[in-house]
Formats: sequence, C-alpha cells, structure tokens
Amino acid sequence: MATERNAVVTPTRTIQLEHLTKSYGSHRGIVDVTLEALAGQIIGFLGPNGAGKTTAIRVLMGFLYPTSGRASVLGQDVVRDSVSVRKSVGYLPGDAALYGNRTGRELMHLSLRARGLPDDKTRGLEIAERLQAPMDRLIKKCSRGMRQKVALVITLAHDPQVLILDEPTSGLDPLAQRELLRLLDEEAKAGKTVLFSSHVLSEAEQVCDRVAILREGRLIVEDSVENLRGRKYKEVTVTYTNEPPNLEGVGEVEIVWQHQNRITFRVRGDVTVLMRRLSESAIEDVIISEPSLEEVFLDFYREGPR
Repeated sequence: MATERNAVVTPTRTIQLEHLTKSYGSHRGIVDVTLEALAGQIIGFLGPNGAGKTTAIRVLMGFLYPTSGRASVLGQDVVRDSVSVRKSVGYLPGDAALYGNRTGRELMHLSLRARGLPDDKTRGLEIAERLQAPMDRLIKKCSRGMRQKVALVITLAHDPQVLILDEPTSGLDPLAQRELLRLLDEEAKAGKTVLFSSHVLSEAEQVCDRVAILREGRLIVEDSVENLRGRKYKEVTVTYTNEPPNLEGVGEVEIVWQHQNRITFRVRGDVTVLMRRLSESAIEDVIISEPSLEEVFLDFYREGPR
C-alpha cells in the first residue's frame, strides 16, 4: 500500500521537528526529538502513555512552547506562526471537547466559517456518511464513539494538506476504524501528510509508511515498518527427526520453545548461514516468520536502539 502511494507523489517536506525539547520544570516531556514527514506519507507515532506523543503533537500545534529546538508545519514556524498553523492543519486532539448543546452539523459549519471558508458541507457530509457519524444529533446525546466520529468529520471537512491526529481510532467500533484507515490512506494518496499517534500497533502496520517509536520522551527509532522488521529477529520453527540442529555461529539465538522433535527460536543474523546449518541436520520442516510490528515495538522497548 505505502509503496504504491509514494510512487505517485513528489516528496515535499511538510512537517519538521529539529532537536525539539519540552520540559515541565523538573518533569520530562520530550527530549531532542528530530523528525520529518513528507507529502503523501503516513507517519505513526508509537509509544505507551507518558512516552511524549501528545506533548510533541501539542508543540506542533502551538499549544505548548518548546523549551528548545524548533518545529515547522507547511513551512510555518509553530511558535511564530501558530495561528496560521492551526488554521491550515486538520487537528484531532486525544480527547476532543465538543459543545454539548450543538449538533455535529452545526459544529462543522462553525469550524469552516472560523477558517474563513465557504460553508460548503459536501465534503464533510461525505466523510460523515462513510464513518456513519450522527451529524444531526446533539453532542451531549452522543456516545463516546459517536463524538469521535463527529470530531473526525470536523477535522477533515476543510480538506487540509496536513492531518495531525492524536489517537484517532479511540472509541471507534471496528467497522469505523477500518473505514477511517481507508480514508487516511486515500488522503495520503492525494498527496497529503498524516501524522497520527496510536497504541494499536496493527493500525500502524496496515497503513503507515514510517513509524516513530518514543520512549521516555526520546525518539528511539524512526524507520519504515519493513525495515524495522528486517532489523530485528526472525522467528524460526524447525521440525527434525533425530538430533536438534546445531545453531552455533548462526548469530544471536534465543530459544523460545522446544518439545520432542520441534524447536522454535528467534535469531538475528545471516539467514544463509542459518539455512546452511539446518541443511546439515535431518530436517522435516522449517517455518521462518517475520516479527509483527508489536513484537518489534516490545523488543525496542526492552532494549532501546541498537
């Protein structure tokens, strides 16, 4: 998906963070984060609660001033041009607060008028239909998932070139989650930039071109999903007839499970060396699988960057 998307888009830098640090007195927010995003890309911001994802996003939107470093969106400095940034970006906060005594349709129109745009409801209502958002119901009568759908419609209705979304699938039902991911992929194919934070690693695995993993406020790795998998271990299951294979010299090996004539292990190293070793044994079957993004993520959190 990502390869096809990038093949038709001319790369243009739309988001840039340079050595960005935000401290809360003696408390850590983010530390020396450097990251960029291009037009046509979807970037996944990954990390548990407290990793610094929301802090970085709020600095990008001009809601927090950086302690040091700088950031820009669409060439606009997030401190000096913060109002212009907020006007041009489609931003979804982690817990969107909407006026309870208004309908989603009214709030969408208000958002468009606040940006000085025509009160054209066509695009917003198309998105609402896809997400099944209740645009004519009072917000105070909506469930959390319904409010999230309405907030997403408002975020996307003005057709922004950059989308910055904090946990966008939070509260959504599985069908709406899937439709939102399709929608974000379409936005990127149209040349837009999407930066979204998430705890749901399978989402990033499906749709992201690149992922950035934060730990304790620091960016510990930023790369494509494919490269991250390639940099980590492979999981191998071998069924043998007599003795287990000799794994000496094939790289870093961690035995996961062994029973009777089957062994499963994780290995980092040259696969050709591994296959040569296996060919020296009486092997009935070999299964080599790539780690999931979740396994890669947990591995980085245990070890940090290599």
